Amino acid sequence: MQSAFRAAAAAAGPLPVNFRNPVALRVAFLMSVGIILIEMIPGVQLFLVLWWLAAGWGAVLLYRRLTGFALSVRAGAQLGSITGILIFLGMAVIIAFTVLATGNELLQQMVKQNPQISTVLNDPPELAAGVLLLICIMFAMVVGTCAAGGALGARFAGRGGAGNTPAA
Repeated sequence: MQSAFRAAAAAAGPLPVNFRNPVALRVAFLMSVGIILIEMIPGVQLFLVLWWLAAGWGAVLLYRRLTGFALSVRAGAQLGSITGILIFLGMAVIIAFTVLATGNELLQQMVKQNPQISTVLNDPPELAAGVLLLICIMFAMVVGTCAAGGALGARFAGRGGAGNTPAA
């Protein structure tokens, strides 16, 4: 099955790495699910940045293994970015469900730990601005780190291997 897939891919030539590439999307989805599951393990979640780097790197390695094509650094960064976007979306859904499930208990715990938070919670514009800023920072961190992992993976995984490098 895999040899037939590789033969068909080699005959057609490499697809650009983007959301329309089904192999890239499957690889990114698989890596994002794996990293989200790893992030749920207590203690292991302390190394989030390393896991995000590993997600981008692993996506490049898996893509190369499935297609037989080595990725350029740019294409590796694009694949890492796709992986990062999927990781961010998965984390956002999990955090949203957690906040919805715990609701008022979570807010009470936050106020107990830091009484100054009650002023932010009672000011809707300030709360909205804080949440939006937090979302933007998390998105940039996750996608940027996964893209860096993908670029590093493409740079160093491409060594010593013969393969076609697709254009980004």
